Amino acid sequence: MTDRSTTSEPHAGAPFGAMLRGALLPSVVAGLVAVVAVVLVRGGDALAGAVIGLVVAVGFFASGMFLLSRLVRDASPHAFFAVAMAVYLGQVLGLLFVIIAFKDAGWVDGPALGIVALVVTLVWQVFAMRALRRARVPVYDRPADDPASRGSEGP
Repeated sequence: MTDRSTTSEPHAGAPFGAMLRGALLPSVVAGLVAVVAVVLVRGGDALAGAVIGLVVAVGFFASGMFLLSRLVRDASPHAFFAVAMAVYLGQVLGLLFVIIAFKDAGWVDGPALGIVALVVTLVWQVFAMRALRRARVPVYDRPADDPASRGSEGP
């Protein structure tokens, strides 16, 4: 039996790992810049909302990519779809809990939270797509190297 973790072949979750690595740092940096900008414009009371927006947005996207990169090991479309939907459901439930937790909190500046979350979302999407395009992950099955599959080919 072979151990899949020791092979150098890319697995079905490889694109998500590349996207996570490529988008995490730029999103955190852009989020921190947005936090500073929002606090300068809206005042010190916006700090809590801006930081929560940063943490929620980065946590939402990073957790999804991380889980997909770890859980999707089979290229089966059915398995991929099931895992992706389960991860998405978990993210939506987590976001619902955050919204419920801060719904009536007077110390959270809603616009600051929304602005920072929007900035992080946009930067995440741009850099995730950039990382995916640069990852060079094959989207086709490599031909088998066994002689039986070449026996039917012509000279």
